[in-house]
Amino acid sequence: MDNHLTRFDKRFELEPSDDSAPIFLLSAGWRSGSTLLQRLLCSTGEALIWGEPYGRSGLIPSLTRASMALRPDWPNEMHFAKPNHNDLVGGWIANMYPPPQALRDSFRAQLDTLFALPAQGRGFGRWGLKEVRLQAMDARFLSWVYPQARFIFLVRNPWDAWASAKGLQFYEQWPNRSIETAEQFSKHWAKLTRSFLQWPSDSGMLVRYEDLIQPGFDLGQISSHCGLKDLDPGPLSVKIRGMRKEPSTLDAKETALIAANCASLTDLLNYSPPSAKA
Repeated sequence: MDNHLTRFDKRFELEPSDDSAPIFLLSAGWRSGSTLLQRLLCSTGEALIWGEPYGRSGLIPSLTRASMALRPDWPNEMHFAKPNHNDLVGGWIANMYPPPQALRDSFRAQLDTLFALPAQGRGFGRWGLKEVRLQAMDARFLSWVYPQARFIFLVRNPWDAWASAKGLQFYEQWPNRSIETAEQFSKHWAKLTRSFLQWPSDSGMLVRYEDLIQPGFDLGQISSHCGLKDLDPGPLSVKIRGMRKEPSTLDAKETALIAANCASLTDLLNYSPPSAKA
């Protein structure tokens, strides 16, 4: 997957990362079955999948934004002191950066410290996380830090997802960007779903929630994709609710807003509004 980050590696001949292969479950918004799939991924006992860890802090998006500054013209060789340059008084040090490898390693160190080490402390050889705010550009950053990472992109019919989410308050970015309306929810869904569908590598797998819960769905394709043993289908028959809320009825305005904001994507994924269902 060639992008500005892999070109940064090539330009400075950075050392490749090890073969750690975390599993990233990225869902197109809330109330889309991500916790169910998280439980399925945990069912083999091989990996601990964290659930939206410190989501309001925006940790991964902030690292993604920091990495986006790495371009062919910046930083350049003039920003880095030569290895034998020790004149910190008589030399030019106004823009003296740590080496590129240190920058790359620092991204990895923060994520390992927060996610990998606590998982290892609980006896898990692998780790991962599920999120409902991250889009493909965040996945590209994560695949740069962890080249062997596996990604699952989960989507659900946006009308059904909003019917489940309606009346609740979520934050795309705390504290100012809340998700409380059909307009906000559907735009968030469309942004993430569009990015998932453009993922250029076989490290990613798209799953529709509606297919996942069908009796004949082959869970083996998910376990194989993630490099796990056979998933235990038990979680599919046991509902564990973090909040007790029945789906709401959508009014005509909400239905139309979702149709407008998610057009073409819903057609591509064979999704239709409630009134159009057979």
